[in-house]
Amino acid sequence: MRSARIRFWATTSLVFIFLVILAGSVVRATGSGMGCPDWPQCFGYNIPPTDVETLTWREGRSFEEGQMILLNDQFWVANADFTTGEEFTSENWTLFDRHDYNIFNPVHTWIEFINRLIGALSGLPVLALAIFGVWGVRRNVWNAVLAVGVLFLLLFEAWLGKIVVDGNLVPNQITIHMMGSVAIVLLLLALRARNTEGTYSYPKGILRSMLLLLVLVVMQIFLGTQTRELVDYALEHGVLRAEVVDSITSALPKIHRTFAWTILVLTSVLFFQQRKHGMLLPGFKPLVFAIALEWAVGVVLFFAGLPQAMQPVHLVLSIGILASTSYPLFLALRKS
Repeated sequence: MRSARIRFWATTSLVFIFLVILAGSVVRATGSGMGCPDWPQCFGYNIPPTDVETLTWREGRSFEEGQMILLNDQFWVANADFTTGEEFTSENWTLFDRHDYNIFNPVHTWIEFINRLIGALSGLPVLALAIFGVWGVRRNVWNAVLAVGVLFLLLFEAWLGKIVVDGNLVPNQITIHMMGSVAIVLLLLALRARNTEGTYSYPKGILRSMLLLLVLVVMQIFLGTQTRELVDYALEHGVLRAEVVDSITSALPKIHRTFAWTILVLTSVLFFQQRKHGMLLPGFKPLVFAIALEWAVGVVLFFAGLPQAMQPVHLVLSIGILASTSYPLFLALRKS
C-alpha cells in the first residue's frame, strides 16, 4: 500500500516536472524569460497585468507597496500603499535597478507567469511525496532520502529561478537550472522504480551499455543547453535565426552533434545485445522512437534556421530519452 502511494505521487510529480520543463522551454524559445522582471510576483502583482495601462502612472490612482510602473523607459516600485497626486513624486517610488530590462510585453509576461504557476503547482505532489517518504522512513529509509532530495532540489530550482531573473538571464545559471531539472527527473524515476513490483535482471554487458548510455544522454543534455545559450546570445545581439548556426564559432555545437551520433551507435549496440540474449528492455521501443524523432527535429533545427516551435519539442524529447534510458536501469539496480 505504501509503495503504491509513493509510486503514485512520484508519477504525478514526474508529470508536473515534465510540464515545467516544457513550459520553461517555451519561455526560452519565445524569449519570454524576462516577461516578469521581478520574482516571485510579476510587476508586483499576484496576477500579472494584461495591458500597459496597469503599469502607467496617472493622477488619482491607488498603488500597493511593491507594485511597479513603467516611466521614461524605467521600472519604478511603489514604496508603500498610496494614491497618486497631481504630479509624479519620486519619493513614493524606488528605481528598479536589479537589471536594465525595461520592456512590457503582455504575451511574454503571461508565458512566463504560466511557467511560474506550473512550477508552483509542481511543488504540491513533491511535498506530498516528501511527507509520505518521511512518514515511512522506518520501513524504507531510501524512499525518505530520495523524496526529501527531490523536495530540496525543487526548492533550489525555485531559488535559482529568482537568481536567473534578478541577473537578467545570466549565462550558465540557465544551464545549472536545466541540470537541476534533470537531477529531479532522475531522482523521481529512481524512487518510482524502487516502489515498482517485479524482478528485473539483465546481463552485465547490457547493464554496462545502459549505464554508459545514461551518462552520454545526461552529457548531451548539458551540451545542448550550453549550445542553446550560445544561440540565445547570438539572437539577442541581432543575428538572424537563419544565420545563427553559421555565426557560432564555438566547437560546442559540433560536439553536441557528435554526441548524437555516439548515442545512436550505442543504442544500436544495446539493440543487438538484447537480440543476443533474447530479451527486450522495458521502454526500449519508446526510446528508439524518441531518438529517431529527436534526430528528425535536430535536422529541422539545423537546416531550417532554428524554428521556434521545434526548440521545445527538441528539449522535451531529450527528457523522454533520459527517462527511457534511466528507468529500466533503475529497475535492475534497485535493492529489494
